[in-house]
Amino acid sequence: MTKKEAVSSCSAEEAGDPVLTATRRCNKDDLRTHMANERTFLSWCRTSISLVVFGFVLGRFEILLQMGKENGFNTGNTHTMTDLRLVALFCFLLAGVLILISGWRFLYVRKKIMRGEMSISIFPELMVIISMIVIIAMVIVLMVGI
Repeated sequence: MTKKEAVSSCSAEEAGDPVLTATRRCNKDDLRTHMANERTFLSWCRTSISLVVFGFVLGRFEILLQMGKENGFNTGNTHTMTDLRLVALFCFLLAGVLILISGWRFLYVRKKIMRGEMSISIFPELMVIISMIVIIAMVIVLMVGI
């Protein structure tokens, strides 16, 4: 089999990969695995976008509290607004870190797939779980006013 035949049997994305050799043909399982890797990356991107949106919602809520305070409503102390800014900032930073890690993970898993190695890591999932617990705790503390 020539290198051209091996490349033509794989996706266009894989054709430029130096790991692909003339003796290895991509089968349907390889393509499914690559597509699953891409879907996983896109889901992490959606999670990052959700965190950014949550940060913006908290920012808008802060503006609503300020407007209420200006109109004479009791909206809590000034620490509440500072705390909202901190939670929103944490969401923005977490979204940036999450997108970087998900991009690195996508490329890492892609390389492992091309080499035929199995790699399972729960680090990204643990990071999201711990981050969500921290965000929820921050919001609860903010709401209770501790």
